[in-house]
Amino acid sequence: MNRKFFLIAVIVMLTGLSAHSQNLKADYTKKIVGTWKVDSLEIGNFNLSPEYEAIIKQKMPEIIAMTEVRFNSNKKYYKQGMEGVTEGTWEISKDGVYVLVKLNGESTISRTKIITLTDSKLIMSPDDENATNSKAYLYKVK
Repeated sequence: MNRKFFLIAVIVMLTGLSAHSQNLKADYTKKIVGTWKVDSLEIGNFNLSPEYEAIIKQKMPEIIAMTEVRFNSNKKYYKQGMEGVTEGTWEISKDGVYVLVKLNGESTISRTKIITLTDSKLIMSPDDENATNSKAYLYKVK
C-alpha cells in the first residue's frame, strides 16, 4: 500500500513540476519580447589581473550606454554592443531557467541564466563557472 501511495505522490509531483516549467517558459517567452537596455553590470569573480580590471571599470559606462538587446516575437535576436552587432535566434529553455541564443554562423548555443524577468526588468547571469556572481541588469525600452 505504501509503495502505491509513494508512486502516485511522485507522479503527481513530477506532473506539477512539468506544468510549472511549461507555464514559466510560456510566461517568460511573452515577457522577454522587446528591446532591452543595460542599466548596470556586476562583474563578479573573473580573476582578472588588476590592470585588466581597471580597464573594464573605466570602460563600463561606455559598455552600458551602447549595449542594446532585442528579442523579437519571431524568435530573432539582435545585440548591439562594444563588439559590434550580433544577430541570431533565441528561445527560452524548456525549464524556463535560461535564454538560449544561437548566433548566425555559429554552431554553439549560448545559455544565459534568467534570475528575474518581469514586464520591465530583466536580470541575467552568464552560464559560465568563471563568471561567478556576474549579472546584467536590463530594463525594457519598448
